Amino acid sequence: MQDESQESSNEKNLNIPDYTTKSILLKLVKFEKSQKFLKKDISLSSLANDFDTNTRYLSAIIKQHKKKSYSNYINGLRIAYIKTKLAENPIYREYKISYLAEECGFSSREVFAVTFKKETGITPSCFISSLSSHLMQDNFFQD
Repeated sequence: MQDESQESSNEKNLNIPDYTTKSILLKLVKFEKSQKFLKKDISLSSLANDFDTNTRYLSAIIKQHKKKSYSNYINGLRIAYIKTKLAENPIYREYKISYLAEECGFSSREVFAVTFKKETGITPSCFISSLSSHLMQDNFFQD
């Protein structure tokens, strides 16, 4: 197993052709729009396979252009997705945290909650409460 510094120096030594980088970045845009990141079984190797590239190139390009590791990139997409759902669709605020975790591709409620807090700075419950209280305040001021 490589340590982080060895891994990042290996990625710096990769000489990825520009056309490959551009192709992978375009595929990442399509991937984000398709919401395939919601699938629980999405892995670096399956995504690299879908993109017709190798895992080292894909990992290096995500790290360089998205400024995140592969797993942090996927988790960030998932958390952004569920935050949007919660903000735009009040019924989502009624669902259990375990359902929300499943909805955005996490295999466990615990990993979802830890990741949500890492990404947003607050727990899913606090986020939902803040949305609900903003909604009540907005309704209060409109009356």
